[in-house]
Amino acid sequence: MQLQRIEKREFPDNSPSYAEILLTTIQEMNREENLLTALDLFTQRSLELFNCDLAAIYLFEQGKYKLYSISSRDDKYRETVMLSEFPQDFRETFTEVVEMDEEWVLPLSHFDKTLGAFILKGKRAQSKDERLAVFVKQVISIISSFIFERMLRIDSLDREQALTLLLRGTEILVRADSEEQLLSEAGEMAMEILFLPGGFFLLESAEGTWEMRSPFGRLKQEMEWDWRTWVRQYISKEECCLRNAKVHFLDIEDNPFKWERVWIHPLQTHSGVVGELWLMNAGKHLNDQKQEILAAFIRVVGVALETIRQREELARLANTDRLTGILNRQGFEQRVREEIASTLRRNSHFLLLVLDLDLFKQLNDTMGHPMGDRALKEIAQNLRAAVREQDIVARTGGDEFTVVLTEVSMNDESLAVIERMRKSMCLEIYNLGVSIGVAEFPTEGRSYDDLYRLADQRLYRGKNLGKGNIIAD
Repeated sequence: MQLQRIEKREFPDNSPSYAEILLTTIQEMNREENLLTALDLFTQRSLELFNCDLAAIYLFEQGKYKLYSISSRDDKYRETVMLSEFPQDFRETFTEVVEMDEEWVLPLSHFDKTLGAFILKGKRAQSKDERLAVFVKQVISIISSFIFERMLRIDSLDREQALTLLLRGTEILVRADSEEQLLSEAGEMAMEILFLPGGFFLLESAEGTWEMRSPFGRLKQEMEWDWRTWVRQYISKEECCLRNAKVHFLDIEDNPFKWERVWIHPLQTHSGVVGELWLMNAGKHLNDQKQEILAAFIRVVGVALETIRQREELARLANTDRLTGILNRQGFEQRVREEIASTLRRNSHFLLLVLDLDLFKQLNDTMGHPMGDRALKEIAQNLRAAVREQDIVARTGGDEFTVVLTEVSMNDESLAVIERMRKSMCLEIYNLGVSIGVAEFPTEGRSYDDLYRLADQRLYRGKNLGKGNIIAD
């Protein structure tokens, strides 16, 4: 680093007293835990060291020079600096110490790493000692080393804290019971670990569309900015970017928080990219440490999400009849017990139907089991289509189906509904019929076992009377 003189200036003699002031200052700075407090001490002492009117330090963070510390003898200098914007192209414009009219600009760097800039203002110097150049270089070298070491220490502490939070968070995330709980906790954790103001998850739905889910931070609050519409417009234009396996970013235009950029990180499971995590950032840069922590964090979220989906799929398979795709006996019993509790809360009724196919054994014996399986699958789908979304349909035996018609009591109208349902099963295609036993909750039974036993008894009473009967009493 060389000292370039644009104009000859007078600075104090480089006497031992100034070296002692510098040494004492650095020693006191080393005792300070807070970087900002240490830099304030340095700029205050710089007024004496360089006999100037103002000293200021800018640090280079997230691609910008930010004012960290300023000390001044005169408020006019302070106001001028506070109101002016530091040139963001300083790294390209000034690579050496430069003296200009009433101002010295001193780049702060360490091993070619840009740290910031040190500014001196005012014409108070008296000495013409040429040793000033050497002294300035020594000061800049020392303060640059100090800042670099402190930044390393801060990064190390931040990394340690982030990793501790990440490890603790991993235990929390893998214990999540549902996707919503996982995404909600992951969002809060992202803000705590990465110190970012907000974000959301963009996940692919079962229908193949992209859904914005679990906004967190500032996006969770009501605001003037319609960020959802902004995201939809981006998605409609950049559909090809979704399922992108690389981290990318999107600059934000007008928004009430003056956020500049969204960092978009793919959310991956073993099946591939299933969504993205969008993180709002006030600046345009995420430092290497944050990017490293973010990558580890998003991997944890991906593993936890896949665990939940696998668990849900196993539960679905355990409760689903593999041949027909509707509920099996286990799944049906669970749903009915839930419906019992819900119906009691609503002070309502429902009907439990047990259906048994007539002549199904004959179909299997004459046409073969593949034809019987085909009939069962088609009948199950017809039955599911014949009832409402809130009704429950299951295959609970070889040729036995069960149905719960919710919010329905036993009367002539409900019997007509059951008859229409039977006709919708299209049994005549396979020369089959169906016998049905019906029981009403809670008037005829207040538990699943009692209700099922009654409906099953009525079913077989109907079969004994002949094929195709509906017995409800």
